[in-house]
Amino acid sequence: MPKNTEHSIVEVNILDNRQIEQMGSKKKFWFKEPEQNQSWLFKYNRINTGEDWSEKIAAEIAELLAIPHAQVELAKCGGDRGIISKDFTDNGNKWLMHGNELLSLSITQYPKRQKYRVSKHSIKNILSTISKFKVVVPSGLPLEVDSPKELFLGYLMLDVLIGNTDRHHENWGILLLSENLELAPTFDHASSLGRELLDDRRKQLLSNPSHFERYCEKAASAIYPTDEAIKPLSTIDAFNEFAKECSTKKFWLDKLSKISDDVLRNCVEKVPSVIISSESREFVEEFLITNKQRLLILP
Repeated sequence: MPKNTEHSIVEVNILDNRQIEQMGSKKKFWFKEPEQNQSWLFKYNRINTGEDWSEKIAAEIAELLAIPHAQVELAKCGGDRGIISKDFTDNGNKWLMHGNELLSLSITQYPKRQKYRVSKHSIKNILSTISKFKVVVPSGLPLEVDSPKELFLGYLMLDVLIGNTDRHHENWGILLLSENLELAPTFDHASSLGRELLDDRRKQLLSNPSHFERYCEKAASAIYPTDEAIKPLSTIDAFNEFAKECSTKKFWLDKLSKISDDVLRNCVEKVPSVIISSESREFVEEFLITNKQRLLILP
């Protein structure tokens, strides 16, 4: 298979007018690209992780599936690795309300300041809230994706495919412009594709198919089956349970089936070798293909 042209790595200068982002646990800052008057968020890699390449690969796959997503580019700042994510609020003309804020307006005593282990971040509460506030979807989507729940189901399928374990209530949201409420593009996919593993562990998993399969299966969503549940659903169970309230399960799986294994591999091959090891590359390709197969055998 011919090697694709590698993605470029954007060099970001440290600007005096940068703004530090407060939400979340990662070091990051906003900056503005002067020529296009466009805001971007630079997010630093945490040590011993592939958060930059996992975020970029996830965005590439979302694009293949025609899922609205944050535009992501590989980047460096002062020699430090990271990514830049394009501001999708139209330079502040739209306001991003995160899921925890929206849910707190709908659900009594919703713990919006608690980031993890939030059992009220449940399928029922997500569905009822986006319905209650009459959230709409962005323009230009296929006719089948005519409501936020149908689009959110696409986000959950993406989570299964990439093994995203970070769909907590601050990692989805809606965009507000005047009185219009629109489901925001999917964003923040760094916690995926086994980006936290060291290469020795990747080699161990690849050498043992049953252990590799279990690793793929154990990816946990941050979405719960009920308000009283102790454990969150796995990513594939979250997709399946959410799909019971939707009509587009077959639609999304059909879209996935049309993406060949080679095309998925190409998303990984385009990551520059200076930031991803050969062991990581092999692991991620097998991970994506395995999760694709797991999805396509669903009833």
